Amino acid sequence: MRVRLVGLAVSLLVALVAAPSAHGQSPLQRDALTRLRDSLTYAHDTIALRALESREIDHARTRRDDPMVHLRLGLIALRLAEQLGGRHWDDAYSEFEWATELAPTWPWPWFGIGLTASAAPDRAEGFAGGLYAMIGADRHRIAGTAFAKAVSLDPSFTDGLVEFAITARDTRIDAPLDGALAALRLGMASPVSWTGALLLERGRLERLAGSPDSAVLAFRRALQVGFRSSMAWLELARTLPLLSDEAASRTRVGEREFSAAYFAGAGGDDPEVLTMYRRDLEPIVDDTLLVAFDSLSGPARVTWLREFWHNRDVLDLRPPGARLGEHYRRWQVALKQFRLPPFRRRYRFGIEIFRSNDQALDDRGIVYLRQGEPARRIVWAPDRRRNITDALERTYGSETWLYRRPDGDLVLHFLAREDQADFRAVPSIFDLDIAQTELEVRSREVPGLTRLLFAGEYTRDMLRQEEQVRSRRSLAIATQSDSWERQYEVALPGRVQWYAVGSRDGLPLVHMVYAVDAEALRAQPGTGPVSVALRGGFFTRAGQAVASLDTVQLVRRPAAGVRQVALRAEVVVPPGDHKVRVGVQISPRTGSIFPGDSLRVPAVLGDTLELSALLIGQPAHGLSWAVTEADTAWLDPVPVYSANDTVTVYAEAYGAQAGEEYQVRITVTRQRSGLAKLLGGGRDAIALSERTRLDGDRSRLRRALALGGFEPGNYILELVVEGGGSRTSRRRGLTIRD
Repeated sequence: MRVRLVGLAVSLLVALVAAPSAHGQSPLQRDALTRLRDSLTYAHDTIALRALESREIDHARTRRDDPMVHLRLGLIALRLAEQLGGRHWDDAYSEFEWATELAPTWPWPWFGIGLTASAAPDRAEGFAGGLYAMIGADRHRIAGTAFAKAVSLDPSFTDGLVEFAITARDTRIDAPLDGALAALRLGMASPVSWTGALLLERGRLERLAGSPDSAVLAFRRALQVGFRSSMAWLELARTLPLLSDEAASRTRVGEREFSAAYFAGAGGDDPEVLTMYRRDLEPIVDDTLLVAFDSLSGPARVTWLREFWHNRDVLDLRPPGARLGEHYRRWQVALKQFRLPPFRRRYRFGIEIFRSNDQALDDRGIVYLRQGEPARRIVWAPDRRRNITDALERTYGSETWLYRRPDGDLVLHFLAREDQADFRAVPSIFDLDIAQTELEVRSREVPGLTRLLFAGEYTRDMLRQEEQVRSRRSLAIATQSDSWERQYEVALPGRVQWYAVGSRDGLPLVHMVYAVDAEALRAQPGTGPVSVALRGGFFTRAGQAVASLDTVQLVRRPAAGVRQVALRAEVVVPPGDHKVRVGVQISPRTGSIFPGDSLRVPAVLGDTLELSALLIGQPAHGLSWAVTEADTAWLDPVPVYSANDTVTVYAEAYGAQAGEEYQVRITVTRQRSGLAKLLGGGRDAIALSERTRLDGDRSRLRRALALGGFEPGNYILELVVEGGGSRTSRRRGLTIRD
């Protein structure tokens, strides 16, 4: 503490020695005040600060007309206010205002007023916050006006420019972006004035104002001057995804440059930068993940972030780094469209169904960061509550958002009740401020609304309860998960199946078999082959990506009369119980994402008896898979056969004991309804059994089944292998048609 007080005394002595100028403020005077301000930031002993203030007041009695004296007193009072609050805020204001009267052409007095206003409690957050904001008496606008005055008196005043820029981007109502940008551009006209702090602030303002290319240039210059490189890397990563394709090519931005910048900044230990990284993650993760992030440092943190974003790339079937870029594009939109006003947000007990506790974004912003742009966003025309005088009953807008998802659509409703910029989630569309006629006219745009509006009186209440349950479920999913679902204008009919059979380099192999609608292929423009993209992601139960597939196959245009075109792809997947997501696309506007499902992948090199998936196919008709150079298995993407067909069943057994005999049993059982089972249905249509020795690590099982005499219907094919004290089985469905 003694060292810091000595430094503070030296700074004060320098400020005393700096003689006041009769005209503009001299560089010596500015440096003295800057040193005093910097020294005060380390002063935490309020008793010593009070003593220093008392001595300075005694000095001021003999030099009442010296603006430097009042500026020094203002800085000391400001530091005391930051520590103790209370009357010290008014003391700081008074001293700086006195200095403006004594030296109206100096920038520092106005700079001091801006510093005090930006640090003082914001009256706009109180009960009458809206009134203060309405008359321009909120913290940010007072500070912004003062900083603007300071830089207008001296456009090269670096500290004033930096604080003006910070205030401009923090202001939520009537932000002076244009004025701050104009001041920065004027003050940075010469490269001599390119300090790192100015470059960072200019880049942030350029990005907020919608000029990402100018922002990128500023952040790269900040890196060149070597100022807080971790922060510059992060700001560059936040900005590069916002560039248009033309701007990206003009600035030579590679597809993964923003990812490289993001991870370059994540390895540092600057506390402010780490807070920024954490804030970027907060709206899309739960507290458990944030605790894990906080516990890491340096390379471990970078590794954690790489895995975090890689998992999301695979989950959303996106190329590496794409999800991170989308995240920052969403942030830019959210800050522009869904930012909360500066007033304190209040929740009413028993009314709000979701509380984000976020101080920057409303409920729409939280959902937007997690789920992205909705497939449909309905802004409803208001009914009557906009004109109600009771503030608690008045509304300012109603919106409905629809997200198309393969696992079920999400429908969300938002109502602005207390402020026109604060939309909150509500549990039902009937909680919105919408006229009945408006609902009826646009009912087809909201799933299930038409049926609800025109239901009879006996079913209306039940349907309303179901609608509320769906809305609450949608909100729970939208606010507890994050995704970037691919959206297609035209759904691609087809079917996808996956089978874990075989191995490559000692790892299990998964076959992706998919059938694409032939008519959709024929409808594609051109006359040549059509490219079919298949994307797949494989995850553990905890959501960790273990494998991914992204392949494109060229398909000849099918002839007339062909109904489906079957294709196959394969990917190595580690053993275990996994979740699978698959998507097929034939053009940017035509494709499908299939609902997620589960997959059991056996351990091909284990010592526990396991069976692969069952492959069913017709030789020379289905898709072929070369098991070995001399052996071929057949796969049918759609297991539908006639009663006269003969199919081949192929499977592999792993972990069998060498020399041990095993009982191999194949059964085909008709699926029947509950009544048919009671009357004797469900008996085996085919039952084959034999004892055989398996080869050990990998035993191939192949059997031909003649389907002659089978009645049309659905059947279950089951393969059971038992022996050596172990038993394992696999099932598959097939259909017999006339």
